[in-house]
Amino acid sequence: MGDLLRLLMKRSDANARAEVSVYMRELPDYRREAANPQAYAETLEYAVWLRRRTIECVSEDQPLAAEDLAFVGSIGQQRVRHGFSLHTARRVLALHTNLMLREFYDAAEGQDVQELLHLLSWFGTQGTPGAAAYLQAYIDAEHLRLSVAARVRTLTQLLLTGDATAPSLARSLGVDVHDHYLVVIVRMPSQLFGRADATHDDLVASVFKNHLALLSWQQPNELLVLVPHDGSVSLSPMSLSPMASDGDRLMSLVREIVERVARPCAVGTAAGAANALNKAVELARRVAHVAPVEATPRTLSGVADVFVELGAAQLPEVDHWLREIARRLANGPDLVVTLDAYYRADMNRLATAAALHIHPRTLDYRLQRVYNLVNVDPGSVRGVRILSTTVARVLAGAWTQAQALVPPAPAFRVPPDFGPATTGVPY
Repeated sequence: MGDLLRLLMKRSDANARAEVSVYMRELPDYRREAANPQAYAETLEYAVWLRRRTIECVSEDQPLAAEDLAFVGSIGQQRVRHGFSLHTARRVLALHTNLMLREFYDAAEGQDVQELLHLLSWFGTQGTPGAAAYLQAYIDAEHLRLSVAARVRTLTQLLLTGDATAPSLARSLGVDVHDHYLVVIVRMPSQLFGRADATHDDLVASVFKNHLALLSWQQPNELLVLVPHDGSVSLSPMSLSPMASDGDRLMSLVREIVERVARPCAVGTAAGAANALNKAVELARRVAHVAPVEATPRTLSGVADVFVELGAAQLPEVDHWLREIARRLANGPDLVVTLDAYYRADMNRLATAAALHIHPRTLDYRLQRVYNLVNVDPGSVRGVRILSTTVARVLAGAWTQAQALVPPAPAFRVPPDFGPATTGVPY
C-alpha cells in the first residue's frame, strides 16, 4: 500500500463524517434519518466501510467482490424501508462520487502521480457497478412496495421523461418497453371524474389488467394512455391517426375508459418514438381539444382527422366566425346532429336519413333550412369545408363553457374568399 492509500485510510473516519454532514445539509431524507442516533451511526458506519473497502481493493488491484456489491445493494434496500425518495437515492450517488474525488485530490498533493492515476482508474471502473447495485436494489425494493396502479402510473411517467430505470419497473409489471408508442389523450370536458385517488387508481389498475396499456392521470380531467406501436406510420410530430390494424383494440380500450368514467369524452392520438414522447403527448393533447366529445367513442382522432379544426382554433377571427355559424344553426331542428350524420355518411341522403331515423324528405327540409340560415350549400365543396368544421367545433365543446367570456361575434357574413354562395340547394 503506497503513501496515498495509507493517508486515505487514516482519513477515512473524518472523511466519512464530513460526507454524512453534507448529506444531512443537502438531502432532507438524511436530515430526518440523522435525528435517530442509531440510524445516524449506521449511515456513518457504511460511509467508513465504503472508503476502507475501496482502499483495500485498490491496494490489492481487485474489483469489488460479489458480496461487496450485495452489501451495497442491501443499503439501497434499507433506504427504501426508511422512506428515502428516488431523488435522494440518485442524488446521494452524485454527492458521494464528487466527495470521494475531492478526497483523492486533497490527499494526492505531493504524492506519487502513478498511484493517484491507479486509484482514479479503479474508482472509475468499479464505481459504475457499485452505483448500479445500489440503485437497482433500491428500485426493486421500491417497486415491491407499490400497488399495481402506482407502478403503472410511475412507469408511464418514467417513459415520458426517458428515464433509464423504466425497463426495470416494466419487468416488475410483466410488460416490455417498446421503441414506439401511440399516445392517447382522453379528455373529459364536463365535471371531474371522481374525487379520490382511489377512484383514479381503480381505473388505472383495471384498464392495465385488461389491456396491458400504460396510463396515468395528467390532470384531473385528462387521462394519458401509452399503447405499443409498430412504428409503421410516420413518427414525426405530424403523425397520422391510428392504423386500421390497431383500430379494434384501441377502440375497445378507449370505450372501456369512457364507460368507466361515465361521461362523454374527447380522444386525441399521436404516435412517437420512445425517446421523444413529450412531442407526441403535446400533439395528442391539442388533437383532443378539438376532437368530438362522445358518450360512446366512434372515432380516435389524429392530426389527419382534425387538422382543419386545429387551424381554426388557432385563429380567433375564424373561431368567432364559425361560432356565429353555429349560433345560427342552433335555431334549426337538430341541424348540427343532421350535418354530422350527413358528412359521416359521405353526403348519402338515404344513409343519412336511416341513421337519423327520419324520412329523406325531412332530411331535405333540414338541409334547405341550413342553407336558408347561413347561405351555404351543405352539399357543395365550400359547404363541406365550412360546415363540417363548424360541426366538429360544436361537438368538441369549443364554445359551451367559454361562451359567456367571449365578446359577441361581429355581424355574420360569408367572407368572399370562401367562394361565391350558391343560389339553391340541388337535391
